[in-house]
Amino acid sequence: MEMATYKTENREMLLEFLEKHIGSAFTVRHIVSEMSTDGHTDVPSESTVYRLLRELEKDGRVQKTIDPVNREYMYIYSGKSGGKVNMRCKVCGNVYTADSETSRRIMADVAGCGEIAPDDEIELVVKCKHCRKE
Repeated sequence: MEMATYKTENREMLLEFLEKHIGSAFTVRHIVSEMSTDGHTDVPSESTVYRLLRELEKDGRVQKTIDPVNREYMYIYSGKSGGKVNMRCKVCGNVYTADSETSRRIMADVAGCGEIAPDDEIELVVKCKHCRKE
């Protein structure tokens, strides 16, 4: 049995934060810390943020990945539209989102591979320009 989704103040505050940082990856601890520095007085607890992010992940609006440095979960908000291709640097953990045309081509190529059916999001593990220079 699925629980109802409510538009709570905490959910709205989290969505507002994520929409300001679309495409960026954050740990729950970082989200809570940033929300409190943004001038919010009643910042939700980390456990509440985890629960809300889990709901948003089920809806396809948030993608969960692992920070290669700290080995913590990081969450990337992609907004309401699907078909995003995110590229995460395996060295520094920075996340880059491909433009819509590149994302569309990659999704189509993956869909043409036979047994594989892409979801609304694809994450590629890459090495960014900065880390390739080191």
